[in-house]
Formats: sequence, structure tokens, C-alpha cells
Amino acid sequence: MAGKQDLLFKLNLYQEDELNNKAIYTSEQIESIVKDMAGKTAAIECCFQEGVAIYGAGFVGTWAVSYLQSLGANVKYFIDQDPQKNGTEIKNIPVILPSNPGVSSKIPVFIAARHAVTEVAEVLKNKNITAVSFDGYYIVKNYEKFKLVQLHLSHDPVSVKTLSAILLALLTGSVNSCRSVMQKDMYFCLPEFSGTFNEIFVDAGAFVGDTIERFIWENLGTFKHIYAFEPGSKQFQALETRLSRLEREWAIDNNNVTAVRAGLAKENGQRYFSFLEDDPLRHGLTTDKNTNLSDVVPVYSLDSFLEGKEVTFLKADVEGMEMEMLQGAKTTIEKCKPKMAICVYHYPNDLIDVVQFVKKISTDYNFYLRQHAPILGDFVLYCYHP
Repeated sequence: MAGKQDLLFKLNLYQEDELNNKAIYTSEQIESIVKDMAGKTAAIECCFQEGVAIYGAGFVGTWAVSYLQSLGANVKYFIDQDPQKNGTEIKNIPVILPSNPGVSSKIPVFIAARHAVTEVAEVLKNKNITAVSFDGYYIVKNYEKFKLVQLHLSHDPVSVKTLSAILLALLTGSVNSCRSVMQKDMYFCLPEFSGTFNEIFVDAGAFVGDTIERFIWENLGTFKHIYAFEPGSKQFQALETRLSRLEREWAIDNNNVTAVRAGLAKENGQRYFSFLEDDPLRHGLTTDKNTNLSDVVPVYSLDSFLEGKEVTFLKADVEGMEMEMLQGAKTTIEKCKPKMAICVYHYPNDLIDVVQFVKKISTDYNFYLRQHAPILGDFVLYCYHP
């Protein structure tokens, strides 16, 4: 057992100071890191039956449970610093505070707190607890699939560099590489996604109307129709306020704008909320009735809502429901071949799954990948049908 523990304690994240002065953005260099980490992650897998823990009981951590269990891991507990989660259970797994004496140095930890990986890793290292980024682990286990994604991006050098930067960030927990490839104009940075003046625009996850306002500016107030879907109550109220202003400022016919307080999913139905009322950025939908949140909203498949109506531009940022949304829009995509700007940062498998799904619908789609914020997130897959 001592030999196994020695191996485990050597399993650490790559340190930022090793990378700060190196341009590790090429696919060959990323592959070298993945191969090195693969040998080390084998050590942590030796503990799967004895038990592992997940640091971070948010949506990535919750998703990680099912993935790790599918590989045979016995997930013993979540570690989370939110006192409101302390003592609760998620997927029948207890949530405990980092200070809880039940946190054992013999239990290796997957860090799913994406925006604090390096900080958490350092704290756990000081407690002699072996830790690895869950995102990094997922990349190591699925690197061949990411190489296929790279193949679909190979026509565009900026996309290839962006993918390498994103993978590096997820492997190391450092945002330095994200900063180096970041571009402004999220959803509209490519020429094909701006200034066409006759768009039928679907905004899935319209939030407070910020993307719609930018869309109107990009097209000088000229478009055929806007469909805006937003499930959050406060967010939808803000959306309606903004739309009212934009209609006055741009002399827009309100018959050309359809705002719907609902989500988009694979099938029609309803969902429960899983967001915190005190933070408008943290919101989402769930099928879990045990959220202690009474409000529910309808969800529609885009196919059923549109009933065959045309779409030319589909943007989606739906808090991890992007694949569900696409599945419910399959007929519309097959028929209309819209340009699409899809957020693929919520779950580790999003980029792989979205590329595969769209390619099955039409092999003619071209893909572009762009990073739009200096964080481990906000990267968008642009799908364009020439």
C-alpha cells in the first residue's frame, strides 16, 4: 500500500510556473502532456474501488459522479465549501465541508471546482491529499476523441490553436493560455455571423437580452424575426424591459420579435429550477423535483415550437442543455442548415458531442472554435454551412 501511496502523491497538476514562459499551444506539445499525465492518472485509478472524492458539488461535479461511476469508481463524498450544501446529498452521495474530519488523506480527490483548480490543489497538497483536475482527467481518458475534433477544425489554424489552448487550460487549471487566444465579439466574431440583414435569429438562453442587443447592432436593426427563449423569471423580466427599449430605439416592429419564458429541450414538458435567486448568472433547469425550488417552467423542442418555420441563425447558451436543445432542433437543422454558435464549455464532453451530432446531420458543416473570455469557459463552437 505504501508504494501505491507514493505513486499517488506524485500525481499533481502541472504547476503554472512551469508553463508561464512557454508557448505550449501546439497539438504535439498537448499530446506530450496528456501522455505524461496518463501514466500518473493510472495510479489514481488503482483507488477506484477503495473510494475517491469530488471537490465541488456544482454542475460539473454532479456530472462527474456518473462519469466516474461508469468507470468503476466508488465516489465516497463531495467536498464543498458552501455551508448550505453541507450535510446534504447529491445523487445519494454526502456533501461535507473541507474542514470536516471525514476528509481522508487516503481518498484521492477529483477537483471539479473549475475556476479554482490550482488553489484547491495547493490546499489539498498541504494536507497530503492527492488531487487531480477532473477536466484534465476527462481529457486524458478521451484524448483520441478530442483529436477527431481537431481534425474537423484543421482547416482553420486559429481554431486548432484555440483548441490546444483550451485543452491546456483544462489540463493545468491555468487560464494563461485562454488569455492568449481570447477574442471579443462572442457569437459574432466571424464574418459569416454578422451583417447579413435578413436573419431569422433564435436566441436559446436569451438571459437579459444582451446578445439580442448585440445582434441588432451587428445587423443595423434589420432582420426578419427574433425568437428569444429564457426560463428565468428575473432574467425574462429584464429581457422584456430591454426589448421594449430596443423596439423604440430602432423602430422595430414588435411583431417581428417573439419572447418566450421557457427553455429548449429534446421534448416538450416542464423543468424545475436549479439556480440561486441571489445571483442572476447562476441559473439552470433540472428534472430533479427535490431542488426545494417551487417554480417550474415549460420546455419545448425547437422543432415543435417552430412547426416548420425557417431559421437562419441559432445561438445557444443554455447551461449545459445544449445537446438536448440540438436534439430537439434536429428537423429544423436538417431543413434550414442554419449557422450556429453553440456554447460548448459547460461539461467536459460538450465539444465532442456537439461536433459529432452536427456532423451526423450534415457533413457539409464547417466548424470554428473561439475563446471569448480569460477564464475556463466561454468557448463557442461556430457551425457554418457554406
